[in-house]
Amino acid sequence: MNIFVRLVFAISLGFICYVPSVYSQSSFMLVKKNGHYYTDATINDNAIIPIFVETGFHGMVVSVEWYNRILATLPLKEIKLQKEEHLHTDRTTRRIVKLFKGKVPVGDLMYEGRIFVVDTNEDYVTIPVNLLKSEADSTVCLIRFDFKKNVLDYVRKEEASLGKMHQYTLVENDPMPIFEATIELSDALGHQFTKFGKFNFDLGNGSSVFFFRRTMLPALKENNFKIQTSRDKSGDIIGQGIFAGYCKIGNKSKTGFSIGITNKIEDTDELGCVGPSFFQNGTVILDPNNKLIYYK
Repeated sequence: MNIFVRLVFAISLGFICYVPSVYSQSSFMLVKKNGHYYTDATINDNAIIPIFVETGFHGMVVSVEWYNRILATLPLKEIKLQKEEHLHTDRTTRRIVKLFKGKVPVGDLMYEGRIFVVDTNEDYVTIPVNLLKSEADSTVCLIRFDFKKNVLDYVRKEEASLGKMHQYTLVENDPMPIFEATIELSDALGHQFTKFGKFNFDLGNGSSVFFFRRTMLPALKENNFKIQTSRDKSGDIIGQGIFAGYCKIGNKSKTGFSIGITNKIEDTDELGCVGPSFFQNGTVILDPNNKLIYYK
């Protein structure tokens, strides 16, 4: 009988110790699928919610079903839509059913911004993790992506080893982390050029680098880069790109890979997106307060 009591006590203690790790979360294990990252966390005290981890989005995105299940009880302010609107990305177009703004608890952190309720059957919630903050501890001010360990965590400055890391200047973090850097580019035939500009650090980008057509295509043509084109059965262009023999952005370089060129994003002066695979097994740390991105 005493053995049974001790066993029950041990199981109960283990459960009690486990609960805070779920409900006090500022570190997230990342799972990589098809070039994208996913995790799970409590959202508004609802555990465990699957999350599509993003930095290249204008807000939190949920389906109508997810909104009703986990967000409907929150005091969000609705933004009235004057007409039918859609949320566009380079991959999808979804009808916006409702639009809100406000705060949403995510694990031990808080998201504040716009919440798009869209017509979709996606079984996850999309969250721009660069907009998560600790309201309980203002010293937790760095957002660290460890792509070797596949961990995203929110840490104090003294917990991060910043001394040997390179830096980008972060010119914007809300709604997306935009940094400035010089890109050096060459192809296998010896064509090359250098250009300074803005890039979007896009965690949801499955490619290492992606160029925006309006800002980059003229420079590529002017420097005689060979533009590869793919077409559908009707002969319409559905994709363009180049093969980069060498690409260096800031102090980070990569060789021998393809770079796509999209025409889906036109209203920007950014040169393109930089995805996590550009940093391979490295670390990227966002420091919004000091307008820096550390990387190695």
